Amino acid sequence: MPIRRAAQSHLAACATLATLLALSGCGPADRAGGARGADVEPTPTAARSAQPPADDRPEQRTSTVTLGDVVLQIVTLKAADVRADEDGPDTRTVTLTLAAGRSARLALASPGALDVDTDGSITVLDDDGDPVAAIGPPAPPSDTEDDAPRIGVTEIDATHALVEVGPIEPPQESESPAPTDRAELLPVTFVVGTQAIESATWGENEGGRSLAVDPTDWARYAGQAGLDLIRTQLVAAEPEADTSTMGDQLVCHAVGAPDKSTWNLEPWRPDVGLILTATAQCNPV
Repeated sequence: MPIRRAAQSHLAACATLATLLALSGCGPADRAGGARGADVEPTPTAARSAQPPADDRPEQRTSTVTLGDVVLQIVTLKAADVRADEDGPDTRTVTLTLAAGRSARLALASPGALDVDTDGSITVLDDDGDPVAAIGPPAPPSDTEDDAPRIGVTEIDATHALVEVGPIEPPQESESPAPTDRAELLPVTFVVGTQAIESATWGENEGGRSLAVDPTDWARYAGQAGLDLIRTQLVAAEPEADTSTMGDQLVCHAVGAPDKSTWNLEPWRPDVGLILTATAQCNPV
C-alpha cells in the first residue's frame, strides 16, 4: 500500500467532515472569487478598467527556498523573509507580509507536485508520489487579535498553491460594512522542512518490543503534511513500522501528544482502529 495513501486513510473521517463543513460555507463561485482577488491574478473583470497600466503596477518579488532537491518559489509584492531555522539545516522559516485580501503564490520549481491538505499544510511529493518535504500551516503571530483576517491555502494546480489573507470582517455588533482596505500588514509564517525524524530506536517497554520515535520539533507541528513525512521516513528506516496498529499509534501521538519526548509504538498491540487507539491513550490492549 503506498505510504501516503495509508497515512491519509487514518484520518479519512476527519477529512470528510472538514470537506463537508467547507462546502457548506462556500461554493465553487466563492472559491473562484477568492483566487481572483490575489496579488498574482487580476481582480474581477468589472474592475479591470480601473487598474493602472501594466507598466505602473507594483513589481512582484520572487523568493526561493532550496532544501536539497526541493526548490520552492514564492511570488509576492513584498519579498518573503526566508531564514534558516534553528532546528537545523533541513528547515527554512518563511515569513510573508500580506495585507487583507492579498496573497502569495507558491510554486514548486523542482520535479514533483504539491498536495494541499485540509488543515492548510502542504505535502511536497516527488515524481513517484512519495512525500519528500512538508510545509506547515501558515499562521499569524501568536499574539494576533481574534478578529484578524483568516488565512487560507488553496491548491491552484499540481505545482502551485495560493496563501491568502482573507478580507476584514466587521464587528458583529456593528452595522457598518467591512473596510475594503487596511494599512496594517499581517506577518504570516510557515516552516518548510525535509527531515522529519531525529531518531527511531527499538527497546523493551511494558510487555514487549517498542519503537521510540523522536520527530523533529518542526514536524511535530506541521499538520497533516508533517505527519505524512514522518510516517514515510519512519517506514523507510524501520519497515516493521508499516502496520495498521503502529500507524494508528503514530497518528494518535501526532494528534493527541505531539510534545511527548518520544512517541512509543509497539507492534504487538492489537489492531483496534484509530478511534479505540485514541480512547486507550495510544496504547490499546
